[in-house]
Amino acid sequence: MRKLKEKIKDLFALVKEKIVGLFRKLLTWYSGSKVSKLVIKVWNYIKIGLYYVFWPFIKLKKITYDKLRYDQQKVVISILFLLPVLIGFAVFFLYPLLMSLYYSFSTVQVTADGVKAYLGGIGEKKDLLINYKYVLTQSVTFPTGLWETAYTTVIDVVVITIFSLLIAVMLNGEFKGRAFARAVFFLPVIFNSEAITTALAGVDAASSVLQGGSGELAKIFDMVAFFQNVGIPVKIVTFLSGITQSIYDTISYSGVQILIFLAAIQSVPAHLYEAAKIEGATKYESFWKITLPMVMPMALTVVVYTIVDSFLRSDINDVIQIEQTQTRFGNHAAMSWLYVLVSLLIMGLFLAALSKVVFYHDER
Repeated sequence: MRKLKEKIKDLFALVKEKIVGLFRKLLTWYSGSKVSKLVIKVWNYIKIGLYYVFWPFIKLKKITYDKLRYDQQKVVISILFLLPVLIGFAVFFLYPLLMSLYYSFSTVQVTADGVKAYLGGIGEKKDLLINYKYVLTQSVTFPTGLWETAYTTVIDVVVITIFSLLIAVMLNGEFKGRAFARAVFFLPVIFNSEAITTALAGVDAASSVLQGGSGELAKIFDMVAFFQNVGIPVKIVTFLSGITQSIYDTISYSGVQILIFLAAIQSVPAHLYEAAKIEGATKYESFWKITLPMVMPMALTVVVYTIVDSFLRSDINDVIQIEQTQTRFGNHAAMSWLYVLVSLLIMGLFLAALSKVVFYHDER
């Protein structure tokens, strides 16, 4: 076996030597030929032309960008990177977004001549909130669905963020099979299909033992009754029971968040842990004093992603879609904007709370 490896190694070394020798011969021939002189001459003219083309931009950079502070320069670079997205948004999404806002305050009718919108409704009495009043007071499913979505999103953000951070810390440790464990937690993201959903649904039979049901075995593992008998308040028991019942959903929806936290943990400078270890700090203290503060900036990203993902998975999207299929575009627009406002409100509350505890190590 060793001889075979040596022969393969010698073969690759020989191939590498032949390729390198061929390139050297080509470079030797090219450097002294007329073609190389012509290419160099043409390239000099191209450089001169490019200089005069970009000279105004170079001058503008010297009198504006070069005089900014470092933090201001980072903002400018960020805007330049976001510019293609902003241009795409302005070209493809801005007009539909404004029309949707206009439809939400209008009575929209589909006629033979096309779609017509009457701002404030039809008739003498104008009411700009006619669609919003309808979807909030007369719709049977939308208000309750929106409330359930908001409640579920808040719970998902708290549970998934904490769960993802703990799993990321665990996966960052040194143990056998670490690569396989990381792949297992990220597989639901890669194979996010109906097959995976059906497979995960098969665990209901096993989880029903812990969730209650009929039979003596289920009564033994009735967690809700156990905590209630201990004296824990019913609301806390219900909350904990809901979390345990959705543990499989939590795992399947945490793949991206775990990856974000794992990347953040791996970017923490190793010398901080070494200094803490020399000072006698335990792993528990290192987590609270080093790991958690250093990954808090990425917690903002995790929270935003979790909120958006939770709203996209909500059943409220089907309710909104029904209004569109039935050509009730005014109600559809009003539901959509309420949907967006609630998600932005939840996002703003979480970001406002986290911004007070976020630690940016490069600014302190």
